[in-house]
Amino acid sequence: MPEKDYSHRSAVDKLGIQPGAAVRVVGASAKSALTLLAEVRARAGRGLIRAGLADVVLYWPKTVAEITPTLMELRAGIVEHGGIWVITAKRAQHSASGLGYLNQSDVIPLGLAAGLVDNKSCSVNEQESGLRFVIRKADRIAKAP
Repeated sequence: MPEKDYSHRSAVDKLGIQPGAAVRVVGASAKSALTLLAEVRARAGRGLIRAGLADVVLYWPKTVAEITPTLMELRAGIVEHGGIWVITAKRAQHSASGLGYLNQSDVIPLGLAAGLVDNKSCSVNEQESGLRFVIRKADRIAKAP
């Protein structure tokens, strides 16, 4: 039976950060991100990457208009089974970036327009939640046996 209560899990567990993971961060400016990023680096056991393919991307958008083009760019920079987390303020919270609350159901079509599909959501902290986008299985390059 799948786990129903995830409140005891850390944010890095929810975000699927594994030891050795290549993690890229885009747009993090909130003070709350500093703690999360320290935990991400500790779990991954390495620094955040700036170049090369990422296993996980943590993306804090500044405007709604930038989301689709940025996701298109980020899509090209992840491994085929990697994920991009779009992190936004929770309802009744104010984002440090000024984006404010953005309903996750409004973010889904922006990811679809970038050739991605959402497959997971989670609470990142008391102020923010994340929605993970991945490359559709049908769009992934088939590996030779």
